[in-house]
Amino acid sequence: MSQAAAAGNISKDFVSLIDKVSSVVHKISGNRLGEKQAYMVETRVKKRMMELGLKTPDDYIKYIDAHFDNESYILVGLITTHHTFFFREFPHFEILKNKLPELISHVKKRGDKTLSVWSAACSKGHEVYSLAMFLDLYIPQIDPTISFKILGTDIDGESVKIAGNGVYHHNEIKEIPMTFMGDNWAKGTGDIAMYAKVKTKLKSKCEFRPGNLLKVNEVVKNEKFDVIFCRNVFIYFETHQVESISKELINRLQPHGIYFSGISEPLSGMKLDIASIGPSAYTHKSAVPAPMPAAAGNVLPMRTPTPVSVPPALLRVMCVDDSPSILTLLKKVLAPEFGFEIVATAVNGVDAMEKLKTVKVDLMTLDIHMPEMDGVTYLEKNHNKSHPPVMIISSASRADSDTAMRAFKFGASDYVEKPALINLEERGEEIRTKLRTIAGSAMRSTVVSSFDKDNQKTFVIANPEKKMRLILGALSDLPMLKSFFHDMDNSQPPTIVFFEGAGEILESIVREHQRDFKKAVVFFEGMDTKLEANKIYFADFKKYFPELQKKHGSCPTSILAYGNTSAHAAKMVKEWKGCELLIEDLGEKANMKHSLKSSSNDVVPATSFPYMSCKYLSMK
Repeated sequence: MSQAAAAGNISKDFVSLIDKVSSVVHKISGNRLGEKQAYMVETRVKKRMMELGLKTPDDYIKYIDAHFDNESYILVGLITTHHTFFFREFPHFEILKNKLPELISHVKKRGDKTLSVWSAACSKGHEVYSLAMFLDLYIPQIDPTISFKILGTDIDGESVKIAGNGVYHHNEIKEIPMTFMGDNWAKGTGDIAMYAKVKTKLKSKCEFRPGNLLKVNEVVKNEKFDVIFCRNVFIYFETHQVESISKELINRLQPHGIYFSGISEPLSGMKLDIASIGPSAYTHKSAVPAPMPAAAGNVLPMRTPTPVSVPPALLRVMCVDDSPSILTLLKKVLAPEFGFEIVATAVNGVDAMEKLKTVKVDLMTLDIHMPEMDGVTYLEKNHNKSHPPVMIISSASRADSDTAMRAFKFGASDYVEKPALINLEERGEEIRTKLRTIAGSAMRSTVVSSFDKDNQKTFVIANPEKKMRLILGALSDLPMLKSFFHDMDNSQPPTIVFFEGAGEILESIVREHQRDFKKAVVFFEGMDTKLEANKIYFADFKKYFPELQKKHGSCPTSILAYGNTSAHAAKMVKEWKGCELLIEDLGEKANMKHSLKSSSNDVVPATSFPYMSCKYLSMK
């Protein structure tokens, strides 16, 4: 049975095509595609068939045979291109940083002035530019007379073109630790305003070529390198191919050079003349010091090579966030197996101040929007040279000059834009990489990059009278609602606050708090009530929500749900199409049976509602 057929979860009509494509890719690239990759192959060939206007698998098989030379290499790129990102597997960069003085010393001993690096499976260039930013920062600190050059090769010609172009979406750029951003990226303008391009001063030190790892001689000939990266590509090769490729790469390594394979692709057990100096990091055995001879009459232990040191076994972290769900997820992201230990949590700046008096920490993660004392205020009051490095994890956009830039001004070292709650764990490597970077950085003050300066903006809600904000809450939420409106500017849409079951007492209770809202308060009395910008309307949910939905259901709307929502109200809210729906993060207190979670855009603390609602409405 073919591997495609064995997979069992693919369309029967595509079995022959998947076997054909897998065979072509293996023949050219050496990548062995098994049943685990069958669904991925099917998905990608379907996309290619749509591009070519081909309707059946048989049509595509005939097309491959008729255009084999061109189509086979397109298939290699299509199937072997994998997800990558800047500073992936950061522990390797820590090893390289530790070994850099020694590498530079050997460069000078051989009468050279250039450290030579090869990224042997560079994909779209993220690894190459990560290395370039890294070396551009650290080499001048060791010896400013030494430069570097980086060669990036990949079997996929299209990926090589993208790498050579050096243009990436700004969401990818924001994954780069602030320590390395510097003045290396230029913001796009006009149609490419959401992209950034690597600047010439860095790009000029990088070269890209197509290259097949099965034909190393054709790629680099007699070149020698101080550092070779060949990571996250061996998973698709057979063991004997990995061993053969690694031998070819190691033959091109300088006598004291370092070879890195993927952290999940160790080379132990293979017949390679190498010694391990760290996780999936190797050097020539000949570069390892010989054992110390024992003195006469004494028996001394053999001296074995000491692996390169990495940061402390566990970095102690305090996480400050008023979201119980975020704190729960951070405990998974910053677990001991990743080199971190969360030794304390706090729900706001005041709580953090108290706990820092008794708990010693190496790092802090800090939210911005929190009750009692927000993150920026905390930094302004408490950050100094002796304070542990701080990384912001917030729902506030890094491009918002009034929040992120003030956080940097008062001492934050880096920033992660909090994704939707369901995606936070996927962003774990970015969080860990940035924390490890600031933990190992000698720079205590943050230098805001030119990319961040150029991206600064303020969110303004244009034409607020044509938009709407709905708030679902209970009378017990009135204190939080006062806080919601406290710092609102005068470009707000009409905001209708709905209460369930308040009935006749609604008006009397609200009037007691009316003067605290700092906005004009109106009692909604049906569809004859004129909705105006910068006014707050209070209404009974059961009485008025249905007719409001009928009349304004197509209006750009931000809906915010405080506390638990009844099944009746949840059902009606779900019918409001094309809106932003945020629900309050209640942690274990959430009523999951009647929750709006499955329909929401995000689950966040109520303190994040004002910012996120204004941001959404400013973009509509």
